[in-house]
Amino acid sequence: MHGFCLRILVLSWSTIALCPAVQLALGQSSSGATTTERQPPPPYPVDHSKPLAAKEEIDTEAEDFVRYRVEFTGIKDDRVPGYLYVPKHPAGTPRAPAILLQYGSGGNKKTNYIVEIGKLFAGRGYIVLTIDSPHQGERRGKDKKSANPLGLLATEQVMHYCGDYCRAVDYLESRRDVDRQRLGYVGISWGAITGIVYCAYDERIKAVGSMVGGGNFLGLWTEKDAAKALKEGSKSSDPVCHVGLIAPRPLLFINVTKDTLILRPWAESLHRFAGEGKKVVWLETDHYFRGLDRAEVCRSVIDFMDQSLKVERPQKQ
Repeated sequence: MHGFCLRILVLSWSTIALCPAVQLALGQSSSGATTTERQPPPPYPVDHSKPLAAKEEIDTEAEDFVRYRVEFTGIKDDRVPGYLYVPKHPAGTPRAPAILLQYGSGGNKKTNYIVEIGKLFAGRGYIVLTIDSPHQGERRGKDKKSANPLGLLATEQVMHYCGDYCRAVDYLESRRDVDRQRLGYVGISWGAITGIVYCAYDERIKAVGSMVGGGNFLGLWTEKDAAKALKEGSKSSDPVCHVGLIAPRPLLFINVTKDTLILRPWAESLHRFAGEGKKVVWLETDHYFRGLDRAEVCRSVIDFMDQSLKVERPQKQ
C-alpha cells in the first residue's frame, strides 16, 4: 500500500507542482522578480518565537538508549507528537549530535524501519527525533484513516510538513543535551523529498541524507530554471527548485537501480541540480532495499554523518 500511495503521489504531484503554468498560479516567482545574492526566504512558515510548550515521558528504556514520547506545538498551533531516542551517556559527557529522521509516505514515528534506524543512530551516540507528520500517526483524524494521498500533493501541505520540521529542530535546539552545532537531517522517500525543501533554507542543519528521493518528475525543469528559482525564490514543492541551496553543506544521496517508484531520471535530476558538497551512491536493489543488509546501509549513512558533523566517539573498552 505504501508503494501504491507513493506512485499516485509522484505522478499526480508532478502535474500540479511541476508544470510552470500551474506553479505561477500557486505563487511561483515570475520572471519579473528582483534578483538578489542573498538566499531567498523559505517558502514554508517559520516562527522560532512561538512557545514550544514541550512535554516528554519515557516510552521505552533499552540497554543503550531511552526512548521518550515527546510533543510540542507545531507551526499551525496543533500538537506534534514524536519519538526521541536519547543514548545513555556517562555523566559529564559533552552534548550529543542530533538527527531529525523522517519516513516515507504512509509512515509514522512507529513504522518499523524508522524505529530500527533510530535505534542504530542512538547506539552510535546520536539523539534522534522522529515526528508524526500532519495526518499521520497520532495526528490522524478521528476516523483513524491516513490523509488521502492526493492531499499531500498540495503545496500548502508540503510546506506544512516543512514548517513542522523547522519546529522539530527548534525543539532539539531547546534541549541541553543537544549539540546545536551538530544537527543533521535524514529522510527516506517522501521524507527525503520534503526534507530537501526544508533543509535548503535552514542552515542549522549541517548535513543531509536523502535516501531514495527524487524530483523533476515530468522533466520540465532545466538547470537554467532551477538556477533562476534559487536566486528569485520559489514556492514550488519540487525539491529541484531548492536543493542547490544546501551547498556547500554535505549532502548524501542514496538511490537504487531497480526503483519503480522513484525512477532513475528523477533521482539523477535531483543529483544534477544539487551544488558542491554532494555525494552520490547507487545501490543494486529496489525502493525497499530488498536483498541488501539494510542495517549496513544505515550504518553507511551514520558514517557519513560522523564525518560531516565531525563526530568523535570514545573507543569502547
